[in-house]
Amino acid sequence: MAEVVIHSRLLSPYGWTSQLVAAEKGIDYRVAEAVPASPEHRALHPFAKVPVLEHGEVVIFETLAICHYLDRRFPGPALQPVDCLGQARMLSWISAYNAYVFPPLNLLVKERYAASFRGEEPDAEAIANLTAALDLPMATIETALERHSFLVGEHFTLADAFLLPMLHIAAFGPEFSEALAARPAARAWLGRVRARPSFAATNPLPACPAPQAA
Repeated sequence: MAEVVIHSRLLSPYGWTSQLVAAEKGIDYRVAEAVPASPEHRALHPFAKVPVLEHGEVVIFETLAICHYLDRRFPGPALQPVDCLGQARMLSWISAYNAYVFPPLNLLVKERYAASFRGEEPDAEAIANLTAALDLPMATIETALERHSFLVGEHFTLADAFLLPMLHIAAFGPEFSEALAARPAARAWLGRVRARPSFAATNPLPACPAPQAA
């Protein structure tokens, strides 16, 4: 069978999502370090982003398309609901994550850690504004996870694979750690997904922060 290659960067949350899906499916794959500005990578991704999937002659860019392909192309546990409503709910969560969770969470992480790399204190006003922007998305996630074990029900789906990397990375910072501590259902979900073999197999970070209950 043709080799499965995921072109990504070490700490790319979307690249990690693709790897989580491959690991959940039990796919034998290889990660190739991408250089987005290079002509070689632009030949794979017209917008010079990561990840990109290569499987023989098949080349796919954009994470949702990659995850859909891996789930439908390979054997292993299904990571998408088979019914129309379940599929719609999964796609709603992925869309909501991309639109309302990832942007402020990504900026929050970058503001905190970029400042530390510069030897400066992070911009307190920016941190406060970004933390506030996460209140509604996190409250919505908390409500869903109070009802069932995963975002779309009682089974891990692509929606959970999208949410996990950024929440795990952000939990190293004090603001988001405190936000998780105040949301027991989201905190319990994070513990469940961190306990999955796919997390251990793909986690690029050395340790797991453990937010305390409020």
